[in-house]
Amino acid sequence: MTAVSAGAERAGGDRHRGWFPADAERHRRDAPRYCPACAFALSLADGGQGLVTEYWTGRDRVFVCYCGACGWSGDIVLADRVLGHETAE
Repeated sequence: MTAVSAGAERAGGDRHRGWFPADAERHRRDAPRYCPACAFALSLADGGQGLVTEYWTGRDRVFVCYCGACGWSGDIVLADRVLGHETAE
């Protein structure tokens, strides 16, 4: 078994394309669809004027977004776990 076929089995079975099909599907499923500032669609397929690109930092998935409708740009991070705090009363 080659490294490509072993990785493909983990990714869902596309032996010739390795991990790419499963990763592309995760991106389509998880990418932000609307601008957090103005709620306009980001994707051209949804009639938007934006751009969404994904990169990774450690285990976190980061979506770099730009909204052509309002000019907002920023990062949206999908993290496995988020820790917050409450103010003392």
